[in-house]
Amino acid sequence: MSLLPQDTNLGKLEILEVYEYYDVPYLFACQNKSGQIFLASWANQTREFGTWLYVPMSASRFAGLRAGRVDLRDAYLTSEDGFVYEVTIPCDDSGDTTVTISCDKLNENWLPMPGEFLDLSEVEAVISSF
Repeated sequence: MSLLPQDTNLGKLEILEVYEYYDVPYLFACQNKSGQIFLASWANQTREFGTWLYVPMSASRFAGLRAGRVDLRDAYLTSEDGFVYEVTIPCDDSGDTTVTISCDKLNENWLPMPGEFLDLSEVEAVISSF
């Protein structure tokens, strides 16, 4: 199983920064080749697949998130486009899928706790474009 989804409508992704890590990154920012930024967080894991939430962000919103002006939960609940991608990555590499979910339909148990902000003091910057 790969960390980033392959062959989906999100495009070819590269990790920008890793914010939380436990065996694998589970909260990170990534960007596709056309410049769309996503905040991605682990949501659920079973024996068959992993589920992630990817919220598209403008560069200014991403800067606000990094500066502590947007909390992590609100980044998902108040997405600029009104939706989040639920990404499913099977453990057997049978084909990754994305589903668009309206912000008001998100599983609240999969979201960060209210009032949590990025801590950039220990960020692993993979690509330093910001």
